[in-house]
Order: sequence, then structure tokens, then C-alpha cells
Amino acid sequence: MTPETERLLDSGRQAEAEGNVREALVHYEAAGKLARTEGLPWLRLGTVCYRLRDYARAREVLEAASRLDPENAEVAFRFGLTCDALGDHEQARAAYSRTMMLAPSFWQTWFLIGREHRQLGHAEVARLAYLRALDAAPDEPEVLAELGTLLWEMGMQDDAFPFLERAALSCPVDPGFMLQLGLAEMERGQLVAAQRHLINAKHLDPSDRRVDSALQDLTLRRKTAARKAKRAA
Repeated sequence: MTPETERLLDSGRQAEAEGNVREALVHYEAAGKLARTEGLPWLRLGTVCYRLRDYARAREVLEAASRLDPENAEVAFRFGLTCDALGDHEQARAAYSRTMMLAPSFWQTWFLIGREHRQLGHAEVARLAYLRALDAAPDEPEVLAELGTLLWEMGMQDDAFPFLERAALSCPVDPGFMLQLGLAEMERGQLVAAQRHLINAKHLDPSDRRVDSALQDLTLRRKTAARKAKRAA
């Protein structure tokens, strides 16, 4: 990989960390054009497209990455997530199986084990699997978010919140993580913080009706809080 390609990838990662998703896309696309035989730029580009819910583009890019780097478990994992989002569950299962074959002890495998048990209703087994995934990848936002939402469902809101917060902070370009954090803040009664996160989620994905619904709920809660404060005065 050339120094210019590495510079573009570093710039893309920095843009992601700052929440500048459009700039990240530009850098990753430019890196891919410079390094047409390298899978990494296409993996990064496909991952950002997935986070932006541009699943068709993500699938196209990740398919290219898998052809260039067929032994990369991260590529197989991201491709599986994208196929799931598109409703192609058979292709997703094949990609997940390949992920686990390529990386039986990596975080992706523990994440998939956790998610499978969560879907089966085995909450405690899922929690332990997600914790194993976090041991391997402490800052991986998918794992943080999955563990946070699972703990919230288990009634462990105080334990859940730090994971939801870390997921959103570690990946500020993902509207789903921002939405989850906004909803959690709203349930905790932190309405100003909730509004900030929900507006960020709306900015990242204007078409998400879940964000619109959350903002409407927030407006009602703020009105109710204002009436209570007025009566108390």
C-alpha cells in the first residue's frame, strides 16, 4: 500500500471519529481508486455505506473487498450484516459461517454467538458472549451497542447506559447508535441530552421514521415536564 493510500485511510478514519461522514466517504473512495488491488479501502468504504443505511452500495463495495481479500474475517462479517439488512438472510448466514471459520476466536465470532442466543431468548448466555467479544475488541461499537441494548432489555439500565454512550461516541457517524443513546437519555429523564442526540441522528439519517417518532415523544415529555414545573411553582 502506498504512503498516499495510507494517508487517505488515516484521513478517513479521522473524519469518521469526528462525525464527518461525507469527508470519510471521499477519502475512502479515493484510497480505493489508488489501491485497486487492496481490500482495506473498500472494507472501510463499505462499512461507512452500511452505517449510512446505503445497503445496496455497501453490498457492492464489500463484494469487491471480498474478492480482493477473501481470507479477511472482517470483510465477511460486514458483508453478512449488509445482506441481513437487505433481507438476504441465506447469503448473510453463509457470510457469518465464513466469518466464524476464518476467525473462530475473534470478536466477530463471539458477537455472532451472542446475537444468535439473544434471538433465541437466552439473554444471560448472550450477555456473556458479548463480554467475550468486548475482551477482544473493547471499543467495537457494534458490540457496545448490542450489549447496551441487551442489558436495557434485561432491566439493567444503569449498567446499560455506559455501553450505549460509548457506542455512540466511538462511532459518531452511525445514526442507529445515536438514536439508541437519545432514547436512553429520554428514559433517564435527561431531555436536553436526548434532544441533542436525536437531532444528530436525524441529521445523519433524515429518512428514519424511528427518529421522527422519538422526537415527537420527546416534545410531549418536555411539555409534560413544563406543566409539572409550572404547577409546582
